[in-house]
Amino acid sequence: MEREKLEKELVQLQEELEDVKEEMHFMLEKTNIHVPGSAKNQFEEQIRVLEEKIQKIKDQLKED
Repeated sequence: MEREKLEKELVQLQEELEDVKEEMHFMLEKTNIHVPGSAKNQFEEQIRVLEEKIQKIKDQLKED
């Protein structure tokens, strides 16, 4: 049961990471609107946090 829960959470986090990356790409490269540097930093922080969570889950799954 625990493994199943971790696998579902992993999929969810990976999808969320992909969404954040797409949103960042769109906001920073595909629009003509000026985006402050702080917005880029927020995107990068979100990505970093998600990648850390994903790695922790992967590590837990390897241990099982």
